[in-house]
Amino acid sequence: MRAIYYPFDKSSETQHIVVTGDSAKHLQVVRVKLNEEILVLNGKGTKATTLVSSISKNQIELFVQRVVECDVFHSIGLAIASPKKDAFEDILKMAVELGVLNIYPLSSEFSQYEYCESERVQRILESALVQSNNSFIPTIHPQIKLENFLERLHSPLFFFNSRPLECGKVEKIIGEQVILIGPEGGFSPAEEACIVSKSNVFSIHLPTPILRAPTAVASSVGYLLSRL
Repeated sequence: MRAIYYPFDKSSETQHIVVTGDSAKHLQVVRVKLNEEILVLNGKGTKATTLVSSISKNQIELFVQRVVECDVFHSIGLAIASPKKDAFEDILKMAVELGVLNIYPLSSEFSQYEYCESERVQRILESALVQSNNSFIPTIHPQIKLENFLERLHSPLFFFNSRPLECGKVEKIIGEQVILIGPEGGFSPAEEACIVSKSNVFSIHLPTPILRAPTAVASSVGYLLSRL
């Protein structure tokens, strides 16, 4: 079934969804037909199975057959000291596909990109949402300094380090768990010391060569899901 992102009202009494703008243009480009099934994702946990009921120049009307409220897959957040722009965009795609709910861009000594909200970022998120049929677009928080993030954080933090360090025992945790990934150059010794000094930090070393930031994100989320 073809899927699109469109921020419709999640009310179960919705009978029709009128799609306009870029989403309508996309459906017209791929030549959807009357009575074709379309899966509509609103990015806030709701999926609607619909049928195309009318097609016009500027809009497409969908008849709603079924509305489903979805549960989150897990409660993993991602804190990333921003790598280069192209790597950061790859991470955004992976984060959506992996079901990450919150993304925390960080500034560190070796971070290489200053995140700012943009239409390009939104398009990347929407495209990954449709590709993966995920029901939730992650929240990208404003970029802050690493030390400020550590001071404000109350959730358990899983620090995936390229060097082995002692690690606290990972217990079953309820609520958000946040993964911390460094930039391509890693964290400085002073930053690393600050990270591991926090009481709610679990330092985890994967027995691999040094990973690019996007690969580290995918590996770390997979590792954490297998453990928790």
